[in-house]
Amino acid sequence: MALSWATLGHSANTGPAYDAADTAELNAVADHWREYWNAHDMEKFAGLFADDVDFVTKSGSWFRGKEATMEHHRNNHVGIFKDSTWTTDQVVIKYVQPDVAIIHIGWGLSGDLHHDGTASAPRHGISTWVLVKRAGKWLLLAVQNVNIEPPK
Repeated sequence: MALSWATLGHSANTGPAYDAADTAELNAVADHWREYWNAHDMEKFAGLFADDVDFVTKSGSWFRGKEATMEHHRNNHVGIFKDSTWTTDQVVIKYVQPDVAIIHIGWGLSGDLHHDGTASAPRHGISTWVLVKRAGKWLLLAVQNVNIEPPK
C-alpha cells in the first residue's frame, strides 16, 4: 500500500536516545536548508553538504560531489527556483550510528517554474537525507527528492 505524506502523520525520533545537542543540530540543518533556499543564498546552502555528497533530484538527475551539486543549484536559483519558497512540513530523524543519521523531510515548494518557463503548481514532496558528523559538524552525504503525486 502506497502512503502519501498526509497519511504518515507526525513521527517522533526513532531508535535509541542520542545526544540532545546532535538532535538539535540535525533539526538546524533542516532549518538552514529552508532559510538558505528561500534567501537563494547558494554560498551558505553549499555549507550544508559534504564534499562527497550524492544528490538525486525529483526527476532522477544524479549529481556526484559538492561542486556538481552546487552548480546545479546555483543555475536553478537564478532560473526556475529564483522566486520559489520552500516550506518544511515535517522532520523525522533516525540515527544509524552516533555520527550517521537518516532524515526524512516533508516539504512544500511554490513559486517555481518548469524548465519551459511556465509556472509550476505548488507541490509537496519527501526528501531522504543521509547525514554524517565530520569534524563536529553534521553534513549532507546523500539527498534524494520525490514529489508526492496522487494515486492513479
